[in-house]
Amino acid sequence: MAGHRFFKTALTRVGVLSLVLALAFVFGPGTSAEVNGGLAPVYNGILISWDGVQRDHLRELLEAGQLPNLQALIDEGTIVEIDVTHKTDTKAGHAQMLTGYGPEVTGVYSNAVYRSIPKGYTIFERLENALGEDNIATVMITGKAGNLGSKGPEWAGPGRPGGANRWKPGWNGPVATARLRDRLEKSGISQAEIQERLEKVFGDDKVGRAIVGFIMKAPARLRETLLVARKRGIYELRAKDRAGDYSERRTENGAKEKQTRNQATQAAGPGLVSAEGLKDILRRTQAEPFYNAKPAIDLFEGDMSRTADEVGNLALASLDRYGSGRFFAFFHFSDPDHAGHRYGENSSEYSKAIITVDEWLGRVVAKLKELGIYERTRIYVTSDHGMDEGKTSHAMAPHVFLATNDPGIKRRGDQRDIVPTILSQMGIDLSKITPALPGRLLTQPERAW
Repeated sequence: MAGHRFFKTALTRVGVLSLVLALAFVFGPGTSAEVNGGLAPVYNGILISWDGVQRDHLRELLEAGQLPNLQALIDEGTIVEIDVTHKTDTKAGHAQMLTGYGPEVTGVYSNAVYRSIPKGYTIFERLENALGEDNIATVMITGKAGNLGSKGPEWAGPGRPGGANRWKPGWNGPVATARLRDRLEKSGISQAEIQERLEKVFGDDKVGRAIVGFIMKAPARLRETLLVARKRGIYELRAKDRAGDYSERRTENGAKEKQTRNQATQAAGPGLVSAEGLKDILRRTQAEPFYNAKPAIDLFEGDMSRTADEVGNLALASLDRYGSGRFFAFFHFSDPDHAGHRYGENSSEYSKAIITVDEWLGRVVAKLKELGIYERTRIYVTSDHGMDEGKTSHAMAPHVFLATNDPGIKRRGDQRDIVPTILSQMGIDLSKITPALPGRLLTQPERAW
């Protein structure tokens, strides 16, 4: 039955494949067979993100035989459950998917609260640092702009347009905190008012409360931002209104209504900015997550929205360009997420979007076979978050998956396990990575409790 294939791979099949692959792989120079339980390291790696694909919906499509290319991948390797233990949105999901760290390390808590991931922390940089920049090519091709973006902040602080990101770890020391407290008291912005506004931005669920709690314990970064919003940012938001910059809000009956950012600010109450205004201020003061990583990536095709066809064609071109050498590539398809938001998780449009990205998986596999490199390439397909059952949101959608042709994958896990697993499979010594990656290898068996 197809349902049984979803979570399990027959042990006999894995055993035979492991033996055959150990003997038959053709590897480039400089690799060693003394890793991964006797298997030689993975030569090429491809990580594919199907944005916003709910695990249960994927299971239904697999059981209906509508994802033949993913099923073929699974038949060679396996599929396992992956859970997300942070805010279930695009920025936080991909930050962890591509670093192995949680938001407490990356600084990427959600689509609204983030900073640039520290330099050297992404899987692209880890591979190039360990193997040498000339020994592996890295590729990042995305279907979304800001949430997987690399742009720097528009302005770095009060009266300082442009420049480097001012709010870095360690900036909020005792003196800055005391000075901020004085400013807040003088401005009349209370902690209670700030917390109330943050709760409106992040919600009152478990994850939202955790994010608000963290922000309230680190006041010198976000409270300063709110103060800047009052003294300088609101002026700039109003200037944008005069230029005709509009945003949308939902009325009580759910209808969309256009309003200027200035109107949104006024509706939020005196002295504070709205949720929309807060997001705009953070965009101006914080670099996007992959700002630091972009210079190290050999081919970065991001910072704009793309359809599956656009991402897919760029992916095939990148394989033509780098397939003759060793490479690691990340391909991001946003179509399922867009369809889920627009039509809902149970819609035919959502299913069709997943079927479309499955077709592109088939084309990627075909290209690898055409180039004669499929047998030494491991493909890992996953998602940043799921979708709320029957809804157009993913406020609490932690259930995703990892499907692969890698027979070494043995167990279910957490999203943070993906990066250390791929790095280990590609022959990287995890003991040399700092800070230590918190995830466990998906190639290791389940621990008895």
